[in-house]
Parts: sequence; C-alpha cells; structure tokens
Amino acid sequence: MKPSYLSIRASVIVQIKTYCYERLPQEGYGILAGQTTEITHFFPVPCQNNWPCAYEFEPRAYLETIKKMRDKQLLWLGIVHSHPLTNAYPSTRDLTSWPFSDKSCWILSFKGSAHQLSAYYIQKNKVIPIMYRITGSNI
Repeated sequence: MKPSYLSIRASVIVQIKTYCYERLPQEGYGILAGQTTEITHFFPVPCQNNWPCAYEFEPRAYLETIKKMRDKQLLWLGIVHSHPLTNAYPSTRDLTSWPFSDKSCWILSFKGSAHQLSAYYIQKNKVIPIMYRITGSNI
C-alpha cells in the first residue's frame, strides 16, 4: 500500500527547482529517492526526447541512477517533472502516459511568479493528491 503522506527535504526541493529552471523552456525530469516515506535525494535524469510528459529516460543515465540508488540503499519513491507554462497538476498527457503507478508523481510549476510543487499518485487515469511535509532548513 502506498503512503498517503510523504516528507521531502528542503535541500531536495532546491535541487529540483535549480535543475528544472536550467532546463527551461523544456521540462525537467528526475527520480526521487529516500527511505520509507522521506524523500532525501533527487537524481536528474534526462529524457530521450523533448516532448512534454515524455517519461522515456535516457537509458544510460537511468541505469546509472538506479545503480547509485542501490549503492546508497535508497528506495525509489517518485518521479518529478516540471510544467514550464501550466499548473502543478497532471496534464491529460501525464494521465495517459504515466508508467509508474507505484511511484509518486511530483510536478513543479513555473506558471506565474510563485513556483508550486505538488504531489500525486496516478492510477488508471485517476489523480490522488498526496500531502507532504518539508523537512530540514527553510527554502
């Protein structure tokens, strides 16, 4: 059973924002890992193409990331991607192409001046919001 509540370190959010901002105007992608219900690591993983919501990770980077997680004894807890122009809510394409029903889906929106980070589970085109808490120092 998937947890309905997660925590994420403030330092991880900073890493996500920095990486995804550098990827603009394209979407940024990465894997979130940690222990049980706490996300402690962000691993940027480039996609093979620049299509929005394309969860086709570059194979070499993907395999290297999986190896790093194993070496650090981390659990794969989620995927994060950015929405450069839309809200932090799964798009139609997110819903139809989401291949990770057992992972959390995190979306960072750059729409407007306040960047928003939201988390969900996506199962059979159904969106289930996840509550989360930020741990560590303030952003």
